[in-house]
Amino acid sequence: MRYYLLNLAMHALILVALILLACVFTLRNRKRKTKSVIGYFLPSLFAVLAILDLAFITAPRLMDISSVAGRSYYYDTGEVTDVSFLKNSFTVDGKTYFINPMRLKIKVGDTVRIKHTQYSRFTAEVIDVSNSETLPSETEEKT
Repeated sequence: MRYYLLNLAMHALILVALILLACVFTLRNRKRKTKSVIGYFLPSLFAVLAILDLAFITAPRLMDISSVAGRSYYYDTGEVTDVSFLKNSFTVDGKTYFINPMRLKIKVGDTVRIKHTQYSRFTAEVIDVSNSETLPSETEEKT
């Protein structure tokens, strides 16, 4: 689950950067150093972006830390209906699951069994049920 941890770290850094930008522009507004009208609204914009990033991206990943550490995953089975353009996510029965794009070897129409985290739905293992073969995943790494 290195991809999960790297993704969590990157989104945490993005969240910290957005909060820092909101603070910097707020201080500029307080000191009356803002020269354009847009500058007055930037703290609000960065604060809203930080809240959205926290609510929809970072928080679900943070809530899955315990399940990744304890290796307690959830299982779903279904037919792949969509694979994203960047190949970092795929859709099964209307739910989007995230996977390391270098390890994705499924196609639309495959019937798969997915081992995933509860909140952020990062996949630990994908098994092609129609061919009964295990596709490469990050749980097969040597520790």
